[in-house]
Formats: sequence, C-alpha cells, structure tokens
Amino acid sequence: MSSYECPHRLNITKVYPLQSPRGADIIISGYDDGLHILWRGGRPLSTASRTVTERVNDLSGTRTQHTEWNRPISIHKSPVTEDIPDKDKPRYEAEDEELDEDEPYPSFAQELKLSFGSPVLHLALPNIPQPSTTLQSRAQLPLLVKQRIVLAVACADASLRLITLPLTPPSASAKRNGRLGAQICDLSPSSSSSAMARDVALTWTNSSSLPVAEDQMDLDKPQQEASSANHEKLDLLVASSTSAHLETLTFYRIPIAFNDLTGGKIPNSVNPFHAVPLSSSSQCLRFSTAQYPSRQHSRLLIADVKGTLKIYDPFATKGRPSSRGTDASAEPGAWISAFNTAFQMPKGATSNYPGLAQRRKIVDVAWVSGAKAALVLLDRGEWGVWDIEAVTQKKMNTFAIQGFIGSADAAPSDLKNRSTQGLAPSTPNTRQQRQESLFGAPKPAAPATTSPRGGVCAVATAGSHGSLDDSVVLWYGSEAYHISSLASLWQRSLNSSGKDIGSLYGPGLSHIEGLDLSGEILSGITQFPTRSTALNLGALSQRDFAVTGEYRLVIIQSMRPQTPAKSLFTQATAGAGNGSSIFDQQLLDRGELDLGGMDRLLDGMGTRTNGFAPAATKKRVGFAG
Repeated sequence: MSSYECPHRLNITKVYPLQSPRGADIIISGYDDGLHILWRGGRPLSTASRTVTERVNDLSGTRTQHTEWNRPISIHKSPVTEDIPDKDKPRYEAEDEELDEDEPYPSFAQELKLSFGSPVLHLALPNIPQPSTTLQSRAQLPLLVKQRIVLAVACADASLRLITLPLTPPSASAKRNGRLGAQICDLSPSSSSSAMARDVALTWTNSSSLPVAEDQMDLDKPQQEASSANHEKLDLLVASSTSAHLETLTFYRIPIAFNDLTGGKIPNSVNPFHAVPLSSSSQCLRFSTAQYPSRQHSRLLIADVKGTLKIYDPFATKGRPSSRGTDASAEPGAWISAFNTAFQMPKGATSNYPGLAQRRKIVDVAWVSGAKAALVLLDRGEWGVWDIEAVTQKKMNTFAIQGFIGSADAAPSDLKNRSTQGLAPSTPNTRQQRQESLFGAPKPAAPATTSPRGGVCAVATAGSHGSLDDSVVLWYGSEAYHISSLASLWQRSLNSSGKDIGSLYGPGLSHIEGLDLSGEILSGITQFPTRSTALNLGALSQRDFAVTGEYRLVIIQSMRPQTPAKSLFTQATAGAGNGSSIFDQQLLDRGELDLGGMDRLLDGMGTRTNGFAPAATKKRVGFAG
C-alpha cells in the first residue's frame, strides 16, 4: 500500500480507463481550485524532463537550482491550449523503473494541476472498454478518445467544460511555460443560470441523427463492412442535470474535427441540442457502457432523490415507428423504463403511521452485464441488481440479486430475516467472515448521517467463453467490498433454489482491507485498469484500487505473498499447459476454491508425477499429518 499526500481537499477521484503510451496509470482528481492529474508507474521521465533550472536569490547571492515545477496552471492566464514545443516534449529514461521486491509500489512519475478558479465537484470519463473484453473489438472509438485524455467537469461556479489533454505526462519546462496542448470546450447552458450541475456524464455517438437502420444495430450482430465503419464520423455526447427554477436534463453534442497529430479538434464552445424537464431532482447520471454502434449506447441512467431509477434515450423516438418510416417532425427523446425502490419507515417510526413510509434512497448506480442490468446501492448499505432486460427478474421493481454491506446492526429488518432463513454455503470466504464475527472485536457503529455516503465502481471484464463480466467495488460509510465476478455471483444465486446468497456472507463478496486513511473520511474507491500481463485471466486478474480520503490518495496494490501452500501447488502444477489450473490457482490464492477445484489440482499433481512432466521437473509432494 502506498499513499500520496495532497495539499488541497479532494472532491472526487477517478482512474482513467487507458494508460499512457509508456504504461503509466492516470489518476484524475477534482479539488478546490480545479483538476489534479497524477501519472503513476510506467517508464520514468528523464531528469531533464522532470526538473527545471531556476535562479534563486538568497543571502549568499544569486544561485541556480533544479526543482520540480508543480505550481497550479491557470487556464485563463496561461496558454494551455497552445501546442507543446519540441524542446518541451517529455523525454524518458532508457529503462523502466526498478521496483523493490518487498514493496513493489510504482512511484508517481509526474503531476499536473490545472486551476479553474472554482472547485471541481463532478467529473465524467468515457466508458472505454478494456482490451480483455469483446466490447473493444466491436465498438467504434473516436481517434480523439484513443490518443488523448477526454473528460467533462462541472464546477461550483455553474461552469461545465469538456477538456482533452495528451496521455503522456508533461515535462517540467512545459508546465512552467504553460503550453500543454490542451483543448477546452465551454458547454453553455440553454439559459443564463447560476445553478450548479448535479452530475455529468460522457460518451460518444454518431455525428448525424441515427436513422432506423442504424438504430437497430447491436453489438451482438455482425458488424458492417470495415471500410464504411472506419470513415464514420463520431461526436462526443455530454449530459448534465441542473436545478434552477426547474430540474432540467441537458444534452450537448461536441463535433470532432479530424486531425492526425492530435487525434481530433473540438470547438471552443457549444450550445445544448436537447433538453428535457425532470419531475424530481437527480443525483446520478450514467451513460450506457454499450458503445456505439450499439442501439443502447445513448441510454442514460437517471437516479433521483425519491428512489426512482429511470432510463432516457435522447435519440430514441416516442412510440413505435410505422411501416412507412419515421416521422421527420417527431422530436427525438423518449423514456425507456423506470424502476422504483421499496418503501421503508424512517428510523424511530412505527408501522402505525404508514404515511411516513418513504422509498429507499439511491446512493449510487452503475451499468453492469453489458448495459443489460443496473447495480444500485441504497441507503443503509443495501445493494441490488435490476435486470433491465427482464431475463431473470420476475417482477418489475424486484432485484434479481441483492445483498447488504456494512455493519450487520444497521441492516434493514427484511434483509436480516431473509439472511436467517437458510444456512449460507460453507466456503473459505464464509468461514472467515463467521470467524471474524464470532471471535473478532465488534466494530463501532457508523454515526447516523442525514445523507448516506457510498458509491459503486463497476468495470467490464472478460468472462468465461468470451462472455462479459464485471468487477464491482461497493463502499458505504467506512467499509468497502469487492465482487471480482458479478456474473459468477449472479449465476450462483440462480442455482441456489431461490435463496438469496448475495448477502454479506455470500461467496464472491470480499472485504477490502487496508483502508487506513488516518482518520479521514472515505470519499470514494475506484479501480485501476488491469495490466497487459493479467488480461488473459479475465475476472480473476488481480486489481489495484485507488482510495480517496479528504487530503490523501491511498493505493491498495494486490500483493500475492509466496506462502508455503501456494509454493506447494505452484510447483506441482507448473508446466501443466492446462488453462483451468491457472484459474484454480487464482481461486486458491483468494481463498475461494471449492472442493471440485481442489480435486482438479490434486488430480493434476498426480498426473504429472506419473510421467507426463519431464524427469528433471518431477517433485515429490507430501502432506504433513
């Protein structure tokens, strides 16, 4: 575990889904004056690119010193949009950074602070598919998204901007001169208003209105000819919600002008092309994780403060198209579906006053299962998955799978009753959780707050047989949990005779250790993209997490200690050439290997000791009695 101390308060932090060309992770944070970007790991910058020479006047006279230039750069006073001169472009070391074997934590190669003159409250990144998933090979990504950092920010002064930056870290001389090669597009509201945006979302779409033929395209169907797909022009799509006199959902379309050097150019400002009023205030906006040309790419999840989750598509037409074609005069934009949370009584209230019942508040939401389902986190730590396609969901507003995270004392009564109806499956995960609950020290109850704090971070991964899966992080209060394979957890819930095993004691939900923020309040957790060496392991790949406090970032890096048990099975299964043994070994390391997997490991050990392995690699394996 490594940490980074920030001199300013952090409002939001996200990890960019792409790495720099030199293999560095990009961490983007919104702070009290703008944006703070960190490059972690990868090929380190050379000394000449990392430092600048400055003259310093002191008592001994004038002298020169080498220093790292890390002052905030104002986007209003500095020429941040000018191209980076060749002399200020970054230079790198000849070799990669050498990591310590005991503490293999990559260092922070560079940082960049952009000053907007106002705190950045909301931050949106594009849903770029991971290289291990089939979505990336089927989706059409703009060249601008592939070659640059693209993000949308909403500030406290009601300003909304779309910003692009190079993926490579800037040199110290480029930061001192203020020439960063950035592109900034101001998103002007439909009317003059001083209302701050409640949230912002970002994706891309076709530059023209979707006709019926393209609207019916889906990623499950064969792609069009590559010649026509590669020349298709794409635009960036931004959605924001504001509440001045009326809650309004606003959409912006940012055209991308072709440019080989920078990947594309965006205009300095754009006006909204579509707006729709909302019946209640929204608090979460999430564009679909299904990228263009999927017909679901422009669907937007909207979670409001009343416990309702709605899906809106700005390009969908109202009603079904007639056989004669679509009506050209019909305005685009339609509501797809809506889901409501269950009612609950406020704390301290009795059932004698049913009029006090309110729907459970939605804390955060994320698309999962290839945009076919939505995972929501509710107040009091309850979470659940709504099957939007209604494949496994019996009723409209019931969860296909649900559970609870956090302290067991704060669990709703219906979850407590459901968890005691049957015995949880006996797995290494459940035994460890029960041992901690029986013999461990009781955890202090979280203080009651008017607004629950929590979040969901879902990243699409590659499942078995080329299917889609999700790696999900859930955090509520001061506790965080990780679901390495949501598809496996969902499948086990369907095979458990209707019993809910998605609770705290269910397999597949592991507690994230090491959340030591030195007394600071937990503000968020996000996942790093998997390294290229772990892409073939899919959902079983070890993941790193970025934990956000008030003034610090804590990096939880997945460590795989060389325990005796692991050494025993690793040596016995080395050179097997069987893909299943790799996954069984990963499950064994995480303590989730079942009896069937243990039998496969033991059978593989016996097979290789019977002559299938070379004589030089044969090992005698014994068990201590």
